[in-house]
Amino acid sequence: MDSSCFHSAPTLTQGLGDELADTIREARLRRLYAYWLDRKGDRRMPARRDIDPLDFPYLLGSIMLVDVNRDPLRFRVRLHGTSLVRLSAYELTGKLLDDLPSNAYREYVLERCRGLVASGEPIVVHHDRVIDGRRRNYEALWLPFADEGIAVTMLLCALIYENRRERPRSTPIV
Repeated sequence: MDSSCFHSAPTLTQGLGDELADTIREARLRRLYAYWLDRKGDRRMPARRDIDPLDFPYLLGSIMLVDVNRDPLRFRVRLHGTSLVRLSAYELTGKLLDDLPSNAYREYVLERCRGLVASGEPIVVHHDRVIDGRRRNYEALWLPFADEGIAVTMLLCALIYENRRERPRSTPIV
C-alpha cells in the first residue's frame, strides 16, 4: 500500500454509547451521533428510512452516503458532499469506492467499510491525509444502517477536516 498519502496510522474507536461519544472531538459529529442513537432506539442500528439528511444541514457538505452491495461486496457512493468534493478535487456520487484515485486511500477506505459491514458498530476515526501536497488532519464518524435490522445496507460517513491556517514556509515556528 502506498503510504505517501498518510503521515501516521489512524486512531480508531469502535462501539456504542457514551464511551464512543467521549472520543468525538467535533461538536457537529457529536450532534450527528446523538441523532443516530435517537433514531436507532432499541435496535442494533437504524434503517436508512429513519433518517433525513435535511435533519443535519450543519453537516450536509461533509457527508458521504454509501450503499452496501453484496455478492460481491462493493460500495457505491450515493452522495458525496460538496465540501468533500471541493477539497478532494474528485466527485464520487454514483461511483464505486473502487474508483477512488489514490491506491493507498482506496484500500484504507475499503478496509473501513468492510469492517463496518462486519461489525455493524459506529467508528470514530482521527487521522491525517495529504491533499494537494498538504497534510490535513480530520475526524470522521462512520455510521451503519440496516433496512431489516441485521445486515448493514448503507454507511454514512461525516468527515470534518481540521481548520488550520497554513503558515508561509519562511515563518519560523516558535
